[in-house]
Amino acid sequence: MKLIRPAALLLPLLALLAPAALAIEAHRMATGEKIVLDGNFDEAAWAKAPPHGTFYEISPRDKVAASVATEVRFAYDGAALYAAVRAWDPNLADLRAPFARRDSVLADQDMVVILIDPIGTRKFAHFIRANPRGVIADGLYNEDTGSEDFSPDFEVDVATGRFDGGWTAEFRIPFSSLRYTDPPSPEWSVLVFRNYPRDQRYRMASSPLARDANCFLCLNLPLTGLSDLPSTRHLAVTPQLTVRGTRDRADGARARENDVVAGVDLKWRPRADLVVDATLNPDFSQVELDTPQLAGNTQFALFFNEKRPFFLEGADILQSPTNALYTRTVTDPAWGARATRRTERLDWTLLTAKDDGGGLVLLPGTYGTGFAAQDRKSQATMGRLRAQVSGMTAGLVLADRSYDGGGYNRVAGPDLAWWANGENRVRAQYLASWTTAQPGATGALEEGRRTDGHAARVDWSLSGPAWREFLVLSDVAEGFRADNGFFGQSGYRGVYSETQRRFLRVGPFNEVSPYLNAEYKTDRDGTVIYQQNNLGVQLGLPRATNVWLEWRPNNLVAVREGGGLRKRDQLYVGIESNPFDWFSRLYSELAWGDRADIASNRIGKGWYYGLTANVRPHRRMEVEYRLDDDTIDSHDPVEGSRRIIHQRSQQVLAIWHFTARDSLRTIWQSGWVKRAASLWSAPVPHREKSDTLSLVYGHRQGIGFTVYVGATVGRSLDADAGAKRHQAEVFAKGAWTVDVL
Repeated sequence: MKLIRPAALLLPLLALLAPAALAIEAHRMATGEKIVLDGNFDEAAWAKAPPHGTFYEISPRDKVAASVATEVRFAYDGAALYAAVRAWDPNLADLRAPFARRDSVLADQDMVVILIDPIGTRKFAHFIRANPRGVIADGLYNEDTGSEDFSPDFEVDVATGRFDGGWTAEFRIPFSSLRYTDPPSPEWSVLVFRNYPRDQRYRMASSPLARDANCFLCLNLPLTGLSDLPSTRHLAVTPQLTVRGTRDRADGARARENDVVAGVDLKWRPRADLVVDATLNPDFSQVELDTPQLAGNTQFALFFNEKRPFFLEGADILQSPTNALYTRTVTDPAWGARATRRTERLDWTLLTAKDDGGGLVLLPGTYGTGFAAQDRKSQATMGRLRAQVSGMTAGLVLADRSYDGGGYNRVAGPDLAWWANGENRVRAQYLASWTTAQPGATGALEEGRRTDGHAARVDWSLSGPAWREFLVLSDVAEGFRADNGFFGQSGYRGVYSETQRRFLRVGPFNEVSPYLNAEYKTDRDGTVIYQQNNLGVQLGLPRATNVWLEWRPNNLVAVREGGGLRKRDQLYVGIESNPFDWFSRLYSELAWGDRADIASNRIGKGWYYGLTANVRPHRRMEVEYRLDDDTIDSHDPVEGSRRIIHQRSQQVLAIWHFTARDSLRTIWQSGWVKRAASLWSAPVPHREKSDTLSLVYGHRQGIGFTVYVGATVGRSLDADAGAKRHQAEVFAKGAWTVDVL
């Protein structure tokens, strides 16, 4: 007779009472007690720390007893919080434990995750991931947006080990890395999560989370026993030095430049809940290249993620229902200052930076995104306040961009997030803008007549066991602009919806979910500018595999004012999988059928194909290949080539890990565009091509000491103009944090 585990009998009750009745207690270490971070739990402190071993599967099933055991204990001293996780495994030979970059502990790997909410409001959390190799991924989780931000890095340490029957992870999290209130909240909250990829991707947690709940931190268990925590008052100074040499050869002209850039970052924490950051003459040239994107047939601006350290403190607070604040609009800061505070009921962050310019300013329009040269210095100031009000989150966005010589853009407005229950979430935001920095005859910004505008958004999300619904209503005026944000389109009203019905465990499938994605947009006069009705089905398979089959009939798009609507019919197929240890991730998508030629306002036939593949030929090596390929052929017979445009971008990223802290990274990027110039209404190059190769050695001793040495070479070609350009750069970058107080 099959025995029933006692824990399974209690699950229905625990699912209701877990947040209120259960808690994890942290052991206060006595004077003289120490924990050596080695992955072995043989210190007396761990024997005294109460264990928590009740874990639940949340995927592919939810709120049932976990199929493999996990146990966690917490302890702390006057400097740091410690966590010890013991993960049992019936077959360690199947353990997925590769070397990886920091912040690349992903779903294809075994891992444990600690999410710590040091305020106790269950609205944000620090998270630290660790795989069995001891690789770390960390950042901030925002409950209002449901997003993980891996950009912020904190001073944390992890050691892992093995035992007969499983593996261990031992965490040391300095209190100086945690953002808690002053005085500290007597009760924090915590969630411990485990990823277990085998024939299925099993996900387990210390709380009985629903598989597709709208909240993730809402069922965090209380973390108790924390008392007499340090004030964490300290001052850290990080000098930075970059030495760079560049060579540029274009059409016979040669230019050389050697420079040395010295800068300094300062982080001051006068009290536990307040952090002040400052930077002077930072060198924000990126060690890692942006992923290439296709830009030869785009209607709206392309988005790139923020990676620069100064902008990452309190990054979760800046997030709101829209991209109202986008720190990459600050192109080349000469200096910057920022203050961030978190309390039990109120969080806020405010930053200002002197931007030397050199980039582009987005000019959103109804039918596309325009650009203006940011050829003048400016003062960029942005901030957001976030308050907890009766179970809701209320926010306020403020942004100002004032240009030297005159002209400004200002944005302000409130936002709200409300959970009616664990399945329903409602968010809203209203922004108003006032702008006097207008594009002049040369395309650059200059002071002009003031224009006003607004952007409003309301969305509702339902995530239940059977139905999922997402509905967005948008209203953006023609005069709206956000020079410190990311808005590529204005002058429209729209509604967008996603409806999905989920059927679990259907034959060979983990999930069969038919869905409908619909969107309808008009300009401010009511003329239709976009319409889609996409019918599809999502199929869930073993090995974390999902397949999407989608029919996109009678979609309509307008690409210019007065140009009418263009009809598109397409078929779409997508697949995402974590198939094997050595083939850790596959993502591929194909859209075939009618394609819009944006520049000439016509419809042709063609395809878009995207591919991302991650392979690990060796435990110390990871290789990622990315491909985007796009074609449009003319419907009408023409002399010569019918191919209006064919564009492709590729990237190969290969990393060899000497140790968990030392690596050699190579990136090769290639992009080209081919056009049948006779089919274009305006003169365009027949062929453009660019290639970039980057080689960087990196050493990272925590986050306080980093060294990078590298070289980059690139070339570009415009075949029609006969223009060739070759560029080369060698550099060395170093940063060293010194604790002054």
